[in-house]
Amino acid sequence: MTSGISVLCVDDDPDVRALTTTALERTGEEFTVVTAGCGHDALSRLTERDRIDCVVSDYDMPGMDGLELLDAVRDRDPELPFILFTGKGSEEIASDAISAGVTDYLQKGSGIDQYTVLVNRIENAVDRYRTSRAQRRSERELERYRTLVESNTDPMYVLDSDGICTVANEAFCRLVETDREAVVGTHISDLISRDGLERGAKTVRQLRQGNSTSTRYEVSLGRNDNRWVGEANLAMVTDEDGNMTGSTAVIRDITDRKRRERELIQYEEIIQLAPISLFILGADATIERFNDEFADAFAEDAAELRGMRFPELVDRGYYDGHVIDKFNDQVRELLSSSSDLERAEYHVRFQAPEGEERIHDVHTKLLPLEDGSFAGTIHAIRDITKRRRYQRELEHQNDRLEEFAGVVSHDLRNPLNVAQGNLELHANECQVETDTKMGSVEQIRHSLDRMDDLIEELLSLARHGQRVGELEPVDLPRLVQESWNAVDTTGATLACSIDATISADEGRVRALLENLFRNAVEHGNAGSDLESERDEGHVDTDVTVTVGLLENDGSTSGFYVADDGSGFETDPEKLFEFGHTTTSDGTGLGLAIVDGIAAAHGWTASARESRGGGARFEISGVRVLE
Repeated sequence: MTSGISVLCVDDDPDVRALTTTALERTGEEFTVVTAGCGHDALSRLTERDRIDCVVSDYDMPGMDGLELLDAVRDRDPELPFILFTGKGSEEIASDAISAGVTDYLQKGSGIDQYTVLVNRIENAVDRYRTSRAQRRSERELERYRTLVESNTDPMYVLDSDGICTVANEAFCRLVETDREAVVGTHISDLISRDGLERGAKTVRQLRQGNSTSTRYEVSLGRNDNRWVGEANLAMVTDEDGNMTGSTAVIRDITDRKRRERELIQYEEIIQLAPISLFILGADATIERFNDEFADAFAEDAAELRGMRFPELVDRGYYDGHVIDKFNDQVRELLSSSSDLERAEYHVRFQAPEGEERIHDVHTKLLPLEDGSFAGTIHAIRDITKRRRYQRELEHQNDRLEEFAGVVSHDLRNPLNVAQGNLELHANECQVETDTKMGSVEQIRHSLDRMDDLIEELLSLARHGQRVGELEPVDLPRLVQESWNAVDTTGATLACSIDATISADEGRVRALLENLFRNAVEHGNAGSDLESERDEGHVDTDVTVTVGLLENDGSTSGFYVADDGSGFETDPEKLFEFGHTTTSDGTGLGLAIVDGIAAAHGWTASARESRGGGARFEISGVRVLE
């Protein structure tokens, strides 16, 4: 029997109202009866009362009959049970009542049994009414849930106790690449990966055994190249008794979050493996994060350093007080709107726990601003104490080398100049003497010239080594001609038709070309006595020196110097070694200087046989501007 029924009894006869009320409340144990003497009072009662489950009304009443009251009630609630209980019944009235939408029609009679029938009619009508209302509420609620599910961009589904999908939104259907008609009614094992199925089944078992009704777990979803990481929030579906009847899940794409987590772990590993000290200061100069390299520099352990304010390190004697001022100046510069600096670089002195003073090269960058406000700084520290020491030692060595070069230039060249001057005087005196004496003079002159060349090349190595000055555009054809003119090229012809500008130190490249030209002339004419031929007036000028450009994949990558002389008498790879020479009067330094100048520019010097059988020296890796 329906419980808690509230009935509105409408009749213009107060005795009938009282009798009906008594009969209903006695027969229907859970009935509550409210009465009204006319249709207008009835409508007021409907407005005043929170709930009326059924209206029982007479037909023949003054002012508003039962059918007119029915029309007014239907305007308010089209489905509220309305029973016409009248003593003036007729087929016409019954037909009109049914047409107007009356729930039931019952004619008054004599005896108490009629009220038993009336109670039964009321209970049945209210049951149907409440069921209909509950169904409509359920449908409305289901529609709201359906709208919520469909509007959710995260995949969602509902399974029954057998694992059959009963509800799925469009996002889930896209995930499993299946139409909704095929998804609903399909077992979940046919829709997701084995990994996802196993994790889901394990989670359901845990929910059945535990007190929780929901939990989260990660699962890999998607197919082939469209795989992603999801976080499934799975919950039990239960009946009124708390028994599990199925499950529902919402899956959120956390691929980007997992990727960021992996990147963060990788960055953490990189930071820890970095051979330099790295640390982060918050806006209040608190040491927030650091790597082991930073922590190892201090006597304190890592736990004590974390959260310590940087000025505390100054107070403990690791840094002097100037470091705070220097840091503040650099940060202000980085924050300045007029500065385009992205990082600051400066040196500070660090007092190591063992007492040694060290020099730190510090690079500072700002952390990303938070809502436009300063959030802190990140610092990279490199210990350059050894580098500074090596730099000072190198400067001392360079000073000593320059001093040596001065000694060589003064103490050896001056006596050599004196010897050459005396030789010229002696040659003039011997000019009228025998050929034997003149031959001796020429041998002495040749030896002195060789000593002069040796001193010149030694000074070049001592003063320049493998260093180059500022690189600038150099007109290569012009430099080739000037270098050729600066060398004694008797017995040789230059062939140069190139057009290129390179980026180089012009003075060093000039020295490189002069050495290559000198080598080509001297070795290209190997076996001939140029001096004697020159004296006799018939010098052989068969040697041709060619300067050309190297091509690599259609672009210019360098240049070469080639001759058509006698070629190589030794392994070309050994030609660039210091002291290596193929002639008795060579210094063994010319090609070593060439190799050093090329290396200083970042170029490569190599040697091979030319097409004419002579020597070809290639300089590759050159930056050609045009």
